Amino acid sequence: MRPSRVPMTGSVLAAALVLFGASESAAQAKLNRGLPLNSDGGVRIYNNVGSVRVIGWKRDSVAVRGNLGKGNSIHMGGGKGGIKMFIEGMDDRNPAPADIEVYVPAASKVWVKTATANVEVTGVTGSLDLYVVGGKISVKGNPADINAEAIDGSIVVNGSPGWLRAKSASGDVTLDGSSQDVTISTVSGKIDADGTGFERAKFETITGAIRFAGSFRRGAHVRFDTHSGSVEIGMPAGSPADFDIVSIAGPITNKLTSARAVKGRYGRGAELTASSGDGGSRIEVRSFKGPVTLLRLE
Repeated sequence: MRPSRVPMTGSVLAAALVLFGASESAAQAKLNRGLPLNSDGGVRIYNNVGSVRVIGWKRDSVAVRGNLGKGNSIHMGGGKGGIKMFIEGMDDRNPAPADIEVYVPAASKVWVKTATANVEVTGVTGSLDLYVVGGKISVKGNPADINAEAIDGSIVVNGSPGWLRAKSASGDVTLDGSSQDVTISTVSGKIDADGTGFERAKFETITGAIRFAGSFRRGAHVRFDTHSGSVEIGMPAGSPADFDIVSIAGPITNKLTSARAVKGRYGRGAELTASSGDGGSRIEVRSFKGPVTLLRLE
C-alpha cells in the first residue's frame, strides 16, 4: 500500500528552505581549524584545485583558514610530530576549488601536492617538498632545502635556500637569490637565475633558454646544458671563473673577456676556453645547436 503524501505546508516549506540555506551556507563557510605541532614537525597538505598558501610563524601549532568551496570537506589529523590534511570533493571529476591558508611553525617540514592549485610558501625555514601538475609554485624566504616539481606550471624562488632542486616540463623556472647547491631543469621552459654565492649548480634544458646573471664562489663547479636553447651568462668583470664551452653546431659569443671562440674539433660549431679574473671557479657549458653568449655586467 502506497503511503499517503504529506502536503507541503507553508511552515514545512519554510523550515526546509532554512535547512537548505544552512547547508549551502555551511558549504561556503570560511574554514577555521587548528592543531598543535612541534616546531620541527611535519605537515602534509593535499588540495586538488584552487590554491594553497603556506605561511611560517613562531607558534608551535598549525592553523588552517580559507574557503573550502561548495561540496568540499577537509580531513585533518595527526599528533605533535606530524599533521596531515586533505581536501575531498563530492565530484572527483569536476571538484570545486578550495582556497586555503595554512600557518605552520617556521622550522617545520612541509609537503604539498596539488593538481591545478597554485602553491605559495613564505617564511618557512625548514624543508619544502612541493608538487603541482598545472599550477604555479612560488617560494619566498630561506628554507633549508626545496624540492619543487611542476609538470606544466612555473616555479619561482625568491630567497636563498641551502639546497634547491626545481624541475618543470613546459613551465619556466626563476631563481632570484643564491644557493650553495642548485639543480634546475626544464624541457621547453626557460631558466632565469640571478644571484651570488653559487657553489655547486647545474642548469639544463632541452629547447628552453637559460639566462644567468650573477657570480659564483671561488672553487665553484657550475654546468649549463642544453640541446637547442640559448645560453646567456652575465658576470661582473674580473669575477674569478674558468670557462670550458662547447657548442656542437651553434655559435659562441664572448663579451666578458678578450678570448675568442675557435672552430669546433669536428669542423663545425665552436669551442671556447677562457678565464675571468684570476680564475678559480669551473664553469662548463655544453650545447648541441643553441647559441652561447658571455656578457659583462656593469
